[in-house]
Amino acid sequence: MRKLDFNVRVWCLIFSLIAKTSIIMATPSLTINQLAQIAIQNNNDLKAARYNIAVAEARLKQAGLWPNPSLSLSNTDDRLMTNEGEYTRSAGFIQNFPISGRIGRQKSVARVDVAIAIQEIRDAKRKLKGSVADSYYSLLVTDYRLKQLNDLLAINKKLVRVTQNRFQAAEVSELDTNTASLEYQRILQEKQILESQRISQAALLNQLLGRDATSALELDKTLPKQGQSTMSFADASALALKQRPDMRILQLNLNRAQATKQLACSERWADWTLGVAFQQSKIFVDGGDPQKPNRALSLNVNIPVPLLNGNQGKVMEASALGTQALSKMQALKLVIETEVTSNYAQLQALEAALKLSRLRTVKLTLRNVKLARDAYRNGQVSLLEVLQIQRQQNDLQVAYLNMLEKYLQALVKFCTALGNSGNISLCPYSTDKRNFHDFEK
Repeated sequence: MRKLDFNVRVWCLIFSLIAKTSIIMATPSLTINQLAQIAIQNNNDLKAARYNIAVAEARLKQAGLWPNPSLSLSNTDDRLMTNEGEYTRSAGFIQNFPISGRIGRQKSVARVDVAIAIQEIRDAKRKLKGSVADSYYSLLVTDYRLKQLNDLLAINKKLVRVTQNRFQAAEVSELDTNTASLEYQRILQEKQILESQRISQAALLNQLLGRDATSALELDKTLPKQGQSTMSFADASALALKQRPDMRILQLNLNRAQATKQLACSERWADWTLGVAFQQSKIFVDGGDPQKPNRALSLNVNIPVPLLNGNQGKVMEASALGTQALSKMQALKLVIETEVTSNYAQLQALEAALKLSRLRTVKLTLRNVKLARDAYRNGQVSLLEVLQIQRQQNDLQVAYLNMLEKYLQALVKFCTALGNSGNISLCPYSTDKRNFHDFEK
């Protein structure tokens, strides 16, 4: 009895350990929000780009430093000539003084460079989130296509079995059996092509996440809800123009051109040089009494005068860069408005088409296929008619998934066009405001 009780306890312990292990080994499905945050944390290209901020901050620190002073030492004597004891020795310091505000102007330019580096990181995040979302939705559509083909394979497998049974009962010819088998093989080949395509899609997504290409991916298969767009076209365009980091970069480039022009104007007057030196000398008077050393304090000031070089070229260059930044802003404004307009209209059109297809076409084709299979089983229709109806259903499902893929692509492009502060309900993954509940799922 004790031995039996001991065995029961051992088996209970083993089962509890197995259950705990399975819970630990279970990998939670990753949502689009979680994937976007993982990519921002781990993407190697983004990690390298973040060092641009450190580089710009280092240049800002360097721009605020004064030039180092110089130590001047001089010795002149007649030891190798007449050797009469004459000499002149001096020691002093020389310091450059930026009297035109050059250092302050340099710091202004460097501060703009820091702001540009920060905006470049934000723009890189925007594009990375868009790439992650596009890859994620491509994987989802591929999984839906695989599910469709798996369902179709199961249906055709039953159809092959029914055809073989009817062939053995001499109800159909061998041609029908072969046709059903070939149709099954055709669908199987389509599935194999999709599976190979999914491998490359998963590798691309892992690369964006900063992980190994063969890392396992457990994705949340939830599609975005349709009809979540609560903003008008005008509001979307205004938001994109206001929030897009690349537009902000061009605005900062204009500010940098203005700061560079001010720096070039201040650099017309080069640094003044002030030198202070202590000098001691002794002379020899032929036939006279020995002379005492003479000591003196010298002050030297060098003031460059901008008569020939007034930095005209640098001033003109800065003005041209400012004009160029304005032109680029106008061009980018047109690009942003075009992106928002086209994708906004495409979203509205595809949303209506998907809704109509779900409510009418998909249900009708499913019922049509069921009726055709039942009729074939009862010998009311031929195999070719069944296959024709089945292919019609497959073509319609492929068209629906293609439409869904186009919708998701337009959604990603629209969210990417809005920037990092897009519509939270429509583009939750693209906002810079983190949802800390994402990882609690």
